Amino acid sequence: MGTGMRIQKQSLGQLIPIAKGGFGEVFKVAGYHLPGDSADLAYKEFTSHEAEQAKNAKVAVAFQAGLSPAEQADLDANAAWPLALVEDPAGVVKGLLMHLVPPDFFCRAADANTGALKDKPREMGWLVTSAKQRAVAHVNLRDVNKLERHILLGKLIYAIGRLHKHGWVFGDLSFRNAVFALDPPRVLLLDCDGAAPLSDRTRKQANTLCWDPPEFSPGAQNLQNAQTDVYKLGLAILRCMVPGKGAMTDKSASRVAGVLDAEGQDLVTRAVGPDPGRRPSARELYQYFYRAVSARIPVPDVAAVQLRNRYRVRGQDVHIDWQISQADTVTVVAGAQRLQVDLKQQPNGCVFRPDDSGPVSIEVVNRYGSVWFDLGEVTLYELPPFKVDFTFLPTPRVPPLPTLSMAALDRIVAGAPTLRLPEAPVVPSLDTFNLVESLTRSATLTVQLPPFGAAVADASAAITAALQAQADQIGASVRTAYLANQGHTGN
Repeated sequence: MGTGMRIQKQSLGQLIPIAKGGFGEVFKVAGYHLPGDSADLAYKEFTSHEAEQAKNAKVAVAFQAGLSPAEQADLDANAAWPLALVEDPAGVVKGLLMHLVPPDFFCRAADANTGALKDKPREMGWLVTSAKQRAVAHVNLRDVNKLERHILLGKLIYAIGRLHKHGWVFGDLSFRNAVFALDPPRVLLLDCDGAAPLSDRTRKQANTLCWDPPEFSPGAQNLQNAQTDVYKLGLAILRCMVPGKGAMTDKSASRVAGVLDAEGQDLVTRAVGPDPGRRPSARELYQYFYRAVSARIPVPDVAAVQLRNRYRVRGQDVHIDWQISQADTVTVVAGAQRLQVDLKQQPNGCVFRPDDSGPVSIEVVNRYGSVWFDLGEVTLYELPPFKVDFTFLPTPRVPPLPTLSMAALDRIVAGAPTLRLPEAPVVPSLDTFNLVESLTRSATLTVQLPPFGAAVADASAAITAALQAQADQIGASVRTAYLANQGHTGN
């Protein structure tokens, strides 16, 4: 298991205050992102019990770092989990980094002190209020129907149940530590640095008023566990399914009579009962809500999905084929990569280029939920280095050409005959207007042309004679030189 990242506080840049509580203050991080993660971050700085909080944060960050990429993505989708530790120059842990809660989980509500409207986290406590109470608080929250409440509670149970699967207990579950969004319905756990592994026998976890389990003794060091988490899930179910008067503090399972069927009533009765041994598991609760919801909504249907090209050279693409219906998007998760695919644009599959070897998974999402599939692993091979050397080839060498001098032609050019052409006769100018007028009267205009033919013939004859004479002279010179050379050699 990894230990997680440590980041110097001065690296975070500008910090914008968001909220302040009894144990810490939360800031929005304006100028820093985690490597390979473009999501906005929040920084929680410890203001009391610093050493104890730092210890819990270290364990939580190490837990997240030790999960597979698909499990990390699932955890991040359901909880604002600690991702990195923040320390001062001396190496003392001062706080932690987590993903900033997305805007979908906020609502507009009146400030308790000023009455002014401001953005506030949409805590699950709003699910137990009446329309009149929401109107007094000026909160912009519509009525949440029964189906949506089933979905939200199912997602809350799922988030807690996933921690139980990894041997963790959430602990201080209450409406303040869970927020929800609609369109589509989702739940996000907050204050997750208070969660702890069951293996930690020294864990100290708080209980919110009216959420404390009946088996706990006042003032004692009571260790919370999966059964105490389930007790609080039972309270969330009976309070959220029947909102209104008394819902915020009610602990009686009879509240869901007539709202849930017999199986649901039995599960809630056992969950909030005094005997921890009779309480159902989070898995049992989730399976009940899953059946209740899936019978009324179309869940994503994945008929087939296959990862092709499991072995690739770095830089090559990987193909995923699928047959999916009743879904809107698919998110491909490969290490730090997250590729969202619109099924309307790519109904049969997608192509992506992995950065590293490792597992690949997809999340299939529709209006009401999502389904995860692990597709196996991709292995990337490095192309070995190679070098093409052309130095062994001979270098062509072209000798320089002799200089061409025009001086040798000067004698011939100087002896060339000159040719004088006769002056061209002057062509009389024509009176354009009189010419046009004469043509319109069908008049005949006679113009004496100069004797071009005779002039050209004379010039041609003179040039021909001169060239012939020069040729005869050159030929006689060559003949004489040749004969003299023959007599000199004796041939």
